[in-house]
Amino acid sequence: MNWEAIGASAEAVAAAAVVISIVYLAAQVRQTKVQLLAQAEDHITARSFEAYTPVYEGNNAYIFRTGLTDPARLDDDQAFVFMLLMDRQRGAFSTIVRRKQNGSISNELAERLLQSYRGLFVETAGGRHWLAEKAGSLSTPERRALNLN
Repeated sequence: MNWEAIGASAEAVAAAAVVISIVYLAAQVRQTKVQLLAQAEDHITARSFEAYTPVYEGNNAYIFRTGLTDPARLDDDQAFVFMLLMDRQRGAFSTIVRRKQNGSISNELAERLLQSYRGLFVETAGGRHWLAEKAGSLSTPERRALNLN
């Protein structure tokens, strides 16, 4: 047997092994990306729901509902609580905007969640009132997400 033929065969086997390894690693990276995306989406969905947690405490449901529909009916303390509740919503909203921007959640989930925040911030009297006070602090991507630009 010729040593050159054995060497050539060994190189061919090694090249095939490298190709198989690259294909395997690409599949692993793809699977890891899918898992990380799912985890990020679970996290952001949970965060959106957690933003409402204080609404369920004490008189906050009344304050939140009244603040959204007719903020002028709130006294000073209630108006302050309403603003804090809205700021909490803005925190979840901002996270969604950033996650959408960096691609760590799907556009489908981001748009579904952002649509609910558009309804909250833009389509309610209290949301518009809150937004008028906070508009200057919104980032450009946040303004875009609310269709304000």
